[in-house]
Order: sequence, then C-alpha cells, then structure tokens
Amino acid sequence: MNAQQETLLIVDDEELIRQLLKVKFSAENYQCLTASNGIEAVELVKGIQVSVVLLDINMPGKTGIETLKEIKALRPDTEVIMATAINDIDVALKCIRLGAYDYAIKPFNLEVLIHITKRALEHRRLVLENREYQLGLEKKVVERTEELRRALNQLKEASLDTIFRLSRAAEYKDEDTGTHIRRIGHYVAEIANTMGLPSEQVEAFLYAAPMHDIGKIGIPDHILLKPGKLTPEEWEIMKQHTVIGASILEGATSEVIKQGAVIALNHHERWDGSGYPNGLKGGNIPLGGRITAIADVFDALTSKRPYRPSSFSVPEALKMIEANVGKQFDPEIYQALQGSLKNILTIRQSP
Repeated sequence: MNAQQETLLIVDDEELIRQLLKVKFSAENYQCLTASNGIEAVELVKGIQVSVVLLDINMPGKTGIETLKEIKALRPDTEVIMATAINDIDVALKCIRLGAYDYAIKPFNLEVLIHITKRALEHRRLVLENREYQLGLEKKVVERTEELRRALNQLKEASLDTIFRLSRAAEYKDEDTGTHIRRIGHYVAEIANTMGLPSEQVEAFLYAAPMHDIGKIGIPDHILLKPGKLTPEEWEIMKQHTVIGASILEGATSEVIKQGAVIALNHHERWDGSGYPNGLKGGNIPLGGRITAIADVFDALTSKRPYRPSSFSVPEALKMIEANVGKQFDPEIYQALQGSLKNILTIRQSP
C-alpha cells in the first residue's frame, strides 16, 4: 500500500477526537479529511474519492448507520470502519452486515485502529484488483492465470476474515466463549475429516462452525454470564441464541455463512429428538449441527465456564459423552471424535 495515495475521512462530532486522529494518521502519511456530522461526510464523499471512512455511530442528526448506508450507495468501493462503545456491539454487527468493513471500540487503541485501517485498504485493493481481472479475463487469461489464482485466494482470505469478525462479536460478552470459538472450527473439521467427508465439506465446516454461538450476542449479560443455575425462565431465553444466530446469518449469499446459519440453528438438537429449538431427531438433524454438538460439549466439559469454575479431565469428559451416545449424540460421530482425539488435543494445547 502507498499510504500517500490514500484519502482518509474522519467523521466524529467531537472535535478533540477528530484532531487527534487527524494528527495520528497524517503522521502515517494519510491524506486526512474531517467532518463533524453525517451530512458533511456525505457531501465530501460525493465530490472526493475517499478510500476509508472512520465513522462514529452515535452522532446527533444523521446517525452513523444512516451515513453508512448513503456512503456505500454513493461509493461502494469505499471501506467504512465504524466507531462504537462496547455496549453497542449488536449495532456494530448490524453495520458490518450493511457493508462496514470492521468496527473499533472507543476509547481507541490508536495502534489497533491503524492496523484495522491498513487491513481495510488491503481489502479494498484486493476487491478492485479482482474486478479488473474479471473485466479483462478473456484476453489476459493465458499470461495471468497464476497471478489471478493468487489474487482470488487473497480475496477468499479477506472474505473469511469477515466471517471471523462476525464470530468474534460474541467475545465481547464472554471471553470464555471467545476462546471456545477459536477452537471449535478445528475440532469440527478434524471429526469431519475422520469421518471421510469430502475436503470441500470439511473446509466449509472449518469456517462455519465458529459461528455456532453468534446468537449469544442477543442474550442479556445477566443470563449469559450467570455463575449459578439458570431459572426455567432464564433457560428459555438462553435457548433462543440458536434462533437469533440463524436469523443473523440467514439470507447470505456465501455458502460458508449459509452453513453457519444451519449450524447455529441446529447445534443443540439431540439424536433422540429432545433437543431445541425444533426437536429434530436422528438423521433429520443436519450433519454440521450433529458434529458441532459433540465438539461443543467436549470443549465445554474440558474448559472452565461461568457456571462451573473447574473443568473435567479428558477421560471424564469422554465418559460423560459416551453415556449420552444414542440419546444426545450421533453414535457414528462419537466414534469419529475418538478417532480424531489425538489431533484435537494438539489443537487444544495451541495458543
């Protein structure tokens, strides 16, 4: 990236924040513009090609979300990074679905904000390059096949980065859930591989399974983080995270996110039909949901959780899971869990 050629628009109703960010990013060789509200920002974007916009969500008058929609309509190639308070994480997630590249938490860690901005610029570069490749593909395909392959792989990685940022949203409410998210995709992929599933399906599960608990962002903190047993009323609310997660992810065009929606909805269904939310039974439960169910419970049993300060040993966890094979878990998947245990334990020891 040549930062001298990149224009950065800083939109915040607080003058001190605008000036602080302008000084910091100017020192990084960005051409910086500022706006104090959404109306000013939209007018600037109409007349100037801006590479990245740092946009505050909570501003008087035109809100950050309204401004985001107008900027993306005017300049689809402009990347937008939303600024939000920690208790607005559900709003930040909505902004990502509306086209924002990422979000930053106030008060800013300036080094982290600079890093996010550089990633946004790199993402923009890859998208523009891919568009150019597609337009000129017929005449360039012979001499640029290898270059195109590398660029598309990079674009795929950038798309997966968006998926993991969606999954990361749950970390802001429950750090234990955050580390769980980072492991669960690899556990599911190892089990699927042991079952002999096609590599394409294994890869889809690898990236989709981490989204299984995304719906927990919609569960109140006093329930999600409660150290003791939930009341029946609280438990009914907690169970809604499956439906919330599916509703967040449904309607996507990405096959991985579609699979994520299926897993989010079905990872608490039980083999005997006594699970939730729909009481599906046996093979009627989608395979991704069945595999994630056993990986989810294995990791939960062997990890400290808010409702249980100590964890079970691996042999204890396997014994507890085995007792529920044919009731909660698919017998074939339990065998695959045992067959992939060595690799799973290696993953568990990784930072």
